[in-house]
Amino acid sequence: MEITITKSDFEQALPVGAAANESVYESVKPALGRQLAFSNDALLGVAGMAYLEEKGEDSPLLRWYKQLVCLSAFLSVLHQLDLVLTPTGFGVVNNDNLTPASKQRVDALEGELRTQYHKTLAMTLNLLRSENWGATEQARHFIGHLYDEYTFFFETHRNATYTDWNGYQQTIEEAEETLRTRMGDSQMDDILDAFRRGDPNRLEPYREMISLIVKFTDTWATKGGATLRAPVSHRLMRILDCDDNKEFFKLYRESSNYQANHHEAFKNTKDSAGYVFNG
Repeated sequence: MEITITKSDFEQALPVGAAANESVYESVKPALGRQLAFSNDALLGVAGMAYLEEKGEDSPLLRWYKQLVCLSAFLSVLHQLDLVLTPTGFGVVNNDNLTPASKQRVDALEGELRTQYHKTLAMTLNLLRSENWGATEQARHFIGHLYDEYTFFFETHRNATYTDWNGYQQTIEEAEETLRTRMGDSQMDDILDAFRRGDPNRLEPYREMISLIVKFTDTWATKGGATLRAPVSHRLMRILDCDDNKEFFKLYRESSNYQANHHEAFKNTKDSAGYVFNG
């Protein structure tokens, strides 16, 4: 599939770029071409391009992807343009009678666009989750945690900004690393792989666990290490350790993490090799 970004695509994706003439679109057009080529390779890859073609030209995935490219391209040249406030959004200064928008207005616009960029990326990634794309390096790079951008912007923090998302990264990483020490890397990686591939059969036994991981992460944001003593942590571990779930969490059962979670405390008896006589 050959993807093209028209002026109509640009204005639908970026209403602030609409103007009475094509000045904004023409100014951004070179960046659109560069960003499209980059995203086709860095985000979609061969598997993503094939999946996009499979979904078709009227698919929500293609619409969100085009919007993502437009936002990324516009942001890449935002500070190179002499923008002016117009009744329909922002235009480009093209005569001596127009005054560029103030730095404050441009900075405010940039903040809004960066937030919209991350929301659009979140939706695009969520729609890309599929068997072949989910197995790629692109998927592993862009969906590095079960607590992903879609979860943050569309489920748990709907009014958040891009700065909130950036500030949440440490929370996500700390919470996941803590959970990896409890269930093991292999088990967490298998849940992540099923999530990236959007495989309903593999995901079904993991759905409650994924929900608890999200809740664990949000609790970690306010309680930190104390989250390990919170109900969500106890519930999560009960599910992992339940014998009824041993086949679902087989990788956990086979890990050294499981052994560490269930080691028996040393009993000082006469039959113990390390018996200590206290007199």
